[in-house]
Amino acid sequence: MHTAETSVPVLDDGVLAELQTLGPDVVAETFELFATDVPNRLSKLRQAIDASSCDGILREAHGLKGSALGVGASRLAVMCAVIERDARDGHLDRVRSLVTAQP
Repeated sequence: MHTAETSVPVLDDGVLAELQTLGPDVVAETFELFATDVPNRLSKLRQAIDASSCDGILREAHGLKGSALGVGASRLAVMCAVIERDARDGHLDRVRSLVTAQP
């Protein structure tokens, strides 16, 4: 299914190019931190969804969006923005379906 979220590239080449100017060690450390942080953030997001906590969903989706933007994970950032919007609007059913549809 083609949606606004899936039409966004997975990675933003511009952000990746900027990161590369910082040197390979910085790039490696940045991605290592991201890879370590994401599972924890996803777990907290799922816990907030299970608890039907709009505030928790907003907090975790916002933090994950910021982390994604920092490494150029543009599709993840857009998906997090959609989750934020839906949680803000009280559409927890949409949040649940979006999160459970992801591997």
